[in-house]
Amino acid sequence: MGENLFKLIRMKITLITGAGRGIGLSISEKFYSEDHNLILLVRSNNQKRGLEKKFDKKKVKIFVGDLANYSFIKKIAKKINFVHNIINNAGTRNDNHIHGVKKSDLDYLIDVNFKATFYLTQIFTKKMIKKKIKGSVVNLSSQLGHVGAYNRTVYCSSKFAVEGFTKAAALDLGKYGIRINTIAPTKTIVNKKELLFTKKRLAIIRNKIPLKKFTEKEDIAELCLFLTSSASKNITGSSIKIDGGWTAGK
Repeated sequence: MGENLFKLIRMKITLITGAGRGIGLSISEKFYSEDHNLILLVRSNNQKRGLEKKFDKKKVKIFVGDLANYSFIKKIAKKINFVHNIINNAGTRNDNHIHGVKKSDLDYLIDVNFKATFYLTQIFTKKMIKKKIKGSVVNLSSQLGHVGAYNRTVYCSSKFAVEGFTKAAALDLGKYGIRINTIAPTKTIVNKKELLFTKKRLAIIRNKIPLKKFTEKEDIAELCLFLTSSASKNITGSSIKIDGGWTAGK
């Protein structure tokens, strides 16, 4: 997407969860390159140290914690006065058959994939309204927030919840000029080693994608940037599928 498309206001503040690796790291790099100040939430001190080497600490604040822990979310709320954009990227997965899902598995995945998205959106859109900021929220969903899959009962439940929440929140927040959307990718290559060591599995997945292409993490970062820019000023309550046509039909 060209530079002319993104006439972004300089020095906006963007909060990104799951920023320590993979998709979240790519999103962080993209927004940093566009002169955003960043609030990055990561899972470990090792991830924090890696980001400190990569980014200017004057422009980036990094917090380490578990988004399944509500006290960590409250800590962030107290320390950060406001943001212009929220990218709810953090997530986890569970590949168990429905009869193999434990209560602890269900609780943790819903806490991270859905509740954290809900709470952070609730907290920081209140701050946007108070500051009269017409901000943007982008929730990372999945094609499995639109269709089911074998051994994905918990994961699908969490992503369907994110999709429903996003649509309802768009109605609540629209009068304040705050937009909220989801991005729903297919299988995303976050580590090039996957292409070497899981060839058989990836071949099966690729054959289900009409375009025969996996999503790349940089594609998602570009789309996040678009959804926080003036180019998307009339897009809200939408889910943008970046799935190569997987959900278009059989």
